[in-house]
Amino acid sequence: MAIPSNCTKIALTGGPCAGKSKILKCLKKYYEDRGYAVYALPESATIFIEAGADFLTQDAHLSYVTESEKLKFQLKMEDALLQIAATAGKPTLFFCDRGTMDTAAYIPTQVWEKIQDTVGMDEKQLCDERYHAVIHLCTAAKGAEKYYSLSNNNCRSESIEVARKVDDRLLFVWQRHPVFHVVKAEENMDTKIQNVITIIDELLNL
Repeated sequence: MAIPSNCTKIALTGGPCAGKSKILKCLKKYYEDRGYAVYALPESATIFIEAGADFLTQDAHLSYVTESEKLKFQLKMEDALLQIAATAGKPTLFFCDRGTMDTAAYIPTQVWEKIQDTVGMDEKQLCDERYHAVIHLCTAAKGAEKYYSLSNNNCRSESIEVARKVDDRLLFVWQRHPVFHVVKAEENMDTKIQNVITIIDELLNL
C-alpha cells in the first residue's frame, strides 16, 4: 500500500538492547503532545516468539516457513495501520519496531532471495520505497557495554559479541536506504532519545 500523504513512516532498527521499546514509547508521547496521530507497530518477531515460533530451529525448511510467514505478517500489519492512518484527518507518524529488511540480517542470502520471491517483492520495494526514513539505534554493546542486559527482554539471548555482529549485519542490509540515520549508543538514554527526536524533527521540518 502506498504511504498516505498525511503520514510519515519511519522504521526503527538496531541490534539487541538498543532501546527501541523505550524510545518508541517516548516518541509516541512526544509527538502526540504536539498534535500528531502516532501509530507504533510492535516487533513482529517478538509476537511470533511469544506465540511459540522458534527462530533458532536447525530445521531449514521450518526456518524458511517461519521467516517468510513473519515477513508476510509484518507487511499486512503495516498496510492495515496505513489504511487507518489514511483516515486520521491530521498529520500522522507511523513508527515500525523493526522494518522489513531486518529479516535479511538474520538469514542466509539465498534464503532471503527465496523469501523475496515468496512475497513477490524485491529489495527496492522492501527497503527503498517502504519507509520515508530508517533510523538505526546502535546496540548498547557498542559503547555502553555496562548497560547491555538480557534481563529486560525475555526474547533476547545474544552475548555482547553476538549483539555487535547482529548490529553490524543490520547496518549492512539497511545501508542502501536513501534516508538512513545511525544513532550511536549512549550511556545516558535521554541523550539517545533526544538525538532521535532531532532527526525526526528535521524530517518533519519542525
